[in-house]
Amino acid sequence: MSTLVDLRTGVRAFDVAALLLDRATVVASALGTLCILGIMALIAADVIGRFGFGHPIAGVPEIVAMSILAIVFLQIANTLSRDKLTRSDALLTLLRRYRPRLADVLDAALHGTGAFLVGVLITAFLPLFQRSYGRREMVGAVGQFLAPIWPVHLIVLIGAGLLFAVFLMRALALLHRAARPWAAL
Repeated sequence: MSTLVDLRTGVRAFDVAALLLDRATVVASALGTLCILGIMALIAADVIGRFGFGHPIAGVPEIVAMSILAIVFLQIANTLSRDKLTRSDALLTLLRRYRPRLADVLDAALHGTGAFLVGVLITAFLPLFQRSYGRREMVGAVGQFLAPIWPVHLIVLIGAGLLFAVFLMRALALLHRAARPWAAL
């Protein structure tokens, strides 16, 4: 399979949108990588503080837990865009060899299903974000460490929105490729 940018359709507006979406997923993934580096530094500082000075950094478990959720959603859209998301594609590989158009249609249907399921996730998660933002919900222990949870919920929504868009763009590009009259039967 190809990356999102490699699935050029020849439709300028679509290809430009795919390129911009690809760039957005790269930025989100880079932010996820920075979060990983931040977590590593925080954990190292916590270990040094805990064993070297007898004082751990307050809130490290909560920060790490929230960061892991944020990292997954910051990086998953780029993973799909680069065609690195784990999947079983033995049937698609076989179909691509003998019936490439049928393989593209099936692959488009699978990506469309992915877009639908991520859309369901977004619809289900939006009220959680609205509630956490509206009520100013916090995680942690009062008197020790408190952090708002809504920024993580917002990152989940943004990451899921990017993932939805990548699934949809890939499905449309694959359908376009399957519909070309010069494509192999």
